[in-house]
Amino acid sequence: MNKLRTIQTDAVMEFGPFHYYVQRRLILQGDRPLRVGSRALDILHLLLEHAGNVVSKETILARVWPATVVEEINLRVHIAALRRALSDGKDGKHYIANVPQRGYSFVADVQLTHSDDSISDEPSYKLPHNLPGRLSPIVGRDAVVDELARKLPTRRLMTLVGAGGIGKTTVALRLAEMVLPHYRDGVYFIDLSGLFDPTLIAAKVASTLGLAPLCEHAPCDLGSSLNARQTLLVLDNCEHLIEHCAALVEGLLRSAPQLTILATSREPLLSDGECVQRLDALTIPPRSSTIEAVMGCSAVQLFVARLTAHLPGFVLHEQDVAVVIEICRRLDGMPLAIELATAQVGTLGLHGLLGQLEHCLQLLTHGRRTAASRHQSLRATLDWSYALLGPSEKTVLQRFSVFKSALSLDMALNLISGMQLDEAQVFEAITQLVAKSWLEVELVDSVVHYRLLNLSRAYALERLRDSHETDNPGDSGLV
Repeated sequence: MNKLRTIQTDAVMEFGPFHYYVQRRLILQGDRPLRVGSRALDILHLLLEHAGNVVSKETILARVWPATVVEEINLRVHIAALRRALSDGKDGKHYIANVPQRGYSFVADVQLTHSDDSISDEPSYKLPHNLPGRLSPIVGRDAVVDELARKLPTRRLMTLVGAGGIGKTTVALRLAEMVLPHYRDGVYFIDLSGLFDPTLIAAKVASTLGLAPLCEHAPCDLGSSLNARQTLLVLDNCEHLIEHCAALVEGLLRSAPQLTILATSREPLLSDGECVQRLDALTIPPRSSTIEAVMGCSAVQLFVARLTAHLPGFVLHEQDVAVVIEICRRLDGMPLAIELATAQVGTLGLHGLLGQLEHCLQLLTHGRRTAASRHQSLRATLDWSYALLGPSEKTVLQRFSVFKSALSLDMALNLISGMQLDEAQVFEAITQLVAKSWLEVELVDSVVHYRLLNLSRAYALERLRDSHETDNPGDSGLV
């Protein structure tokens, strides 16, 4: 047996027909990626590190769930999922053994190689890509990534749509990692957020792919260059160039029959053949949930994971559960807002953070220094999205902020129209605000209603006050 106690991030761990790429957190069976959740993957990694030795249940729980108390049944559930994924016990092959009263042991032979060495043995591992290495695990998105990974290879155009800060780029990158083996000529990530001249989109794509410069930025030339390529392009942040992105995408897909495009945007491209996947916020538990129940909800999982990174000794106790639930609720389960909020706990404490969330736009600042400027604070994220709205959309958004509860279409048309906006203009603006991920749609007694999330409403209220359309909208009898 191999004792693999020190594993470099570029290592590949091989056992049976499987290859585990440590940095990419990807398991391949041959050239097929396995669908394994992040917790199960953490457990597998720990067992592989100690292959041939027993790892106690206490050690696994402390490593995989460092910030909370977890019942042993959670561990058994993930071990069972791992065994199913590896077909453990099938055809006489065994990988994970349960040692009664002691723990678990990885019993198959494990070989540790450098990724470059492993690549030379298998042509499918030579797939080119420019995907950035991930520095921290993705929390709370396993289910949606797994679902999208099953869909994407059968679709040529998929757009991930959602509000700013919802995690579209994070999901797109993880999805691209998982489907990489499906694309013979590679996967390429192209961030359009810093590009403001729409005539340069095709040139940006060409330069990323290492193609010759285009003549007069002609997308048809780019399509010809990609004609024989089985490639996935990830076009990130399309919203500010939406019309030109849509035109480019349609042209490329017509010219290059083996090309697939994954786009992220705050609204659909509305291109021919587009499959739109709206990305929801992370799940928030009911207010009366137990500590075991809340740790099954992705918003709390992210909150605890990021808080542990800031405060390594943090442990979520039963008496803090209600406060954490309310914080996640006030933050709408928005990943960026949760990440920004956890950075304040060391200064304010959990109760202090909750008390200050009334001033959330001022509080949620100081993001990663290396993040895009629009992700350095919540206000910058909302400013970016707000700037893309038309005048009527901005006005309707501001007027929606007066209402704390959801409005039906009839109510919205009746209460918001007037003052230079007729019902037809309000209806069109509501449609666009839904498409651009500002307004949430929900069913109330089988009737469609519209509402703003807490963070969006706070921002829109500020804009309303700045517009001088009302002196004190928050005191309106309509809220």
